[in-house]
Amino acid sequence: MCGAFVYVYSEDHPDRLEAGFNWRAIVSDLVDQRPDLRSRFNIRPTQDVVVVFNESGRLVAKPMRWGLIPSWSKNEKMYRNTFNARDDRVAGSAIWRYSLGRKRGIVLANGFFEWKKTGDFKHPMYITPKEDEVFQFAALYDSWINKRGEKIDSCAIVTTPSNAFMSSIHDRMPMILDSQSLSIWLEPTITEPDRLRSLLIPASEDLLRAHPVSNEVNSYKNDSPNVITPISIAKSQRTDGQLHLFDQ
Repeated sequence: MCGAFVYVYSEDHPDRLEAGFNWRAIVSDLVDQRPDLRSRFNIRPTQDVVVVFNESGRLVAKPMRWGLIPSWSKNEKMYRNTFNARDDRVAGSAIWRYSLGRKRGIVLANGFFEWKKTGDFKHPMYITPKEDEVFQFAALYDSWINKRGEKIDSCAIVTTPSNAFMSSIHDRMPMILDSQSLSIWLEPTITEPDRLRSLLIPASEDLLRAHPVSNEVNSYKNDSPNVITPISIAKSQRTDGQLHLFDQ
């Protein structure tokens, strides 16, 4: 799964120009309008995230609530359980099927957190790209109108089984798109479920690295560079042996 991640916009943001994607230019206007989206070290479901998608032939960035609400939903309660979309369900589930064919985007991330079990303890790990680039997580999105006529844009991050590197930490991981699969994923004229699902394979283990971080990340209220600072595993263990994703 993917239940917490980091995104920090930088003027030195890596640009995927070889694939025609200039992330810095695409995201800059949004973070200027929404400075609260610029530097975030502990992003959680129900919060707004930066989503990039193809709109009328050009890539745009937009804030969306993390936790997808399908357009047909009768209420917004569903989003609490729809922040991840499993690769083996996106084509068959009514929740994801429409978005897979018509509303695909990416979520940019500098890294993400997972909780690794060692004996009786779970400790948080921070996973990043080896080359200090940003991850491009495959995402699905939709728009929902509430009873007051307000439109809520929301999204989910697609997950796959873990690769060899991640399997020692967790059994699932975000779907990380490379330059080639990115171009296909963001192309709105491609709608065939089988072709899209063929992209949903675990990223190469050679692309990732990880280090343990403190229990500060367990509370969404801790949103600072401290939560990604490497520590020894012994210091990340809590006396009761339990770590909870949504500790308050």
